[in-house]
Amino acid sequence: MTFLIASGVILLLIFLGMSIPYTFMAGSTLFCIIEGAKMNWFPSTGYYSMESYSMLAMPLFIAAGSLLERSGIASRLVDLGEIMLRKVKGGLAATIPVVSAFFGALSGSGLATASTMCTMLGPRLFEKGWDRRYVAAFVAASAPLGFLIPPNVNAVVYSMVSECSIASLFIATVIPAILLLAFYLIINRIVYTKWYHPGVNYNGENAEAVIDTSEAMTLWQAVKRSLLAFLMPVIILGGIYSGVFTATEAGAISCFYGLLIGCFVYKSLKAKDVFAVFRDSAYSVATMMMIFPFTFIFSRVMVTNGVPQIITEFITSISTNPYVITLLLAVILIIAGCFLDANILLLVFTPLLLPTAASIGISSLQFGVIVFMAVGIGAATPPMAMCLFLSARLCRVSVNETVRPLLPFLLFGALPVLLLVSYVPALSEWLPSLLN
Repeated sequence: MTFLIASGVILLLIFLGMSIPYTFMAGSTLFCIIEGAKMNWFPSTGYYSMESYSMLAMPLFIAAGSLLERSGIASRLVDLGEIMLRKVKGGLAATIPVVSAFFGALSGSGLATASTMCTMLGPRLFEKGWDRRYVAAFVAASAPLGFLIPPNVNAVVYSMVSECSIASLFIATVIPAILLLAFYLIINRIVYTKWYHPGVNYNGENAEAVIDTSEAMTLWQAVKRSLLAFLMPVIILGGIYSGVFTATEAGAISCFYGLLIGCFVYKSLKAKDVFAVFRDSAYSVATMMMIFPFTFIFSRVMVTNGVPQIITEFITSISTNPYVITLLLAVILIIAGCFLDANILLLVFTPLLLPTAASIGISSLQFGVIVFMAVGIGAATPPMAMCLFLSARLCRVSVNETVRPLLPFLLFGALPVLLLVSYVPALSEWLPSLLN
């Protein structure tokens, strides 16, 4: 009961606009007051939550993603995606998930992927007759591929609370990402005629001219222009799994690679751009570092007071069938993902639900992929749909207008993949087992 009161207070304060770190501190304090528990360990827990070698990978991968985003690689990936799918029906819109997967392998961020797709690919689609509402919805649905394609920042955060290997988490998401991409391509092929109107320019009368460099380019030329982009995940993942360097060291190498490509190969990054990249990355990391200690304190309060066991007992009292319990866990994560930030979902719900998952044979590796899928669905589902809000704003449509074109991708794409990774462990565990 105390857990429900503390959680309710946290949600209420979040919806009232209170800063997230303070809401979790308020919930932790209220829980301890009601239960009569000591709070003298709060400062040490908050401090030691950030004393992690693997956490160094997070700011490095964030900075590397920003460097590659501004280096000119994005436009080359867009050109390649267009040429690859030029002769496929609905092919131009199909470049959205394909390029999102390409770019996700570089940035590891759903928001960065959504921003890049809307600004780089959106104008081309609008000019050729694609409805803005559909483009915004498709980008929002595809952006979570940035959460799945390795290397991804969410894997670093999840490893901190689950003690699961970052390298294993990176490779565990590959098959689910490919499945999600395939489902999206099929759905687009079925529904695209409703949203594609050749001859209609959705850019508007005052829109700037769209420069499309892919028209006169061959596939081989596009591959050569994009080759350096594809080398980065090959170098990073190859180095990790061959044992040449750790995941944290891979983050530093990613930054160096981004600087090298942007400043000396493509020559699109200037000194002021590099400064802006590290400034913005520092801001993003600082925001996350403010959240980590307080969410860790709340998680520790819950764990030390037996809340995970209470949750396990409550769920098993509903049913002892592993399939039903798995479904309940998926539903809880989806609902939580619609209301909470990705970092909160990873930091708070992982220690609370992982014991329940373990009790029915779900490994921490498989559970991590389930959480990542739930985070992706939540990022495209209101009321906390950050990817959807961003893509709607950049495509200049309202969020309400994106609901209809978004539903097929969520109902027949994202949700089936979530259920597949929940019930078929091999989808998450097979590739990591080959590398162990």
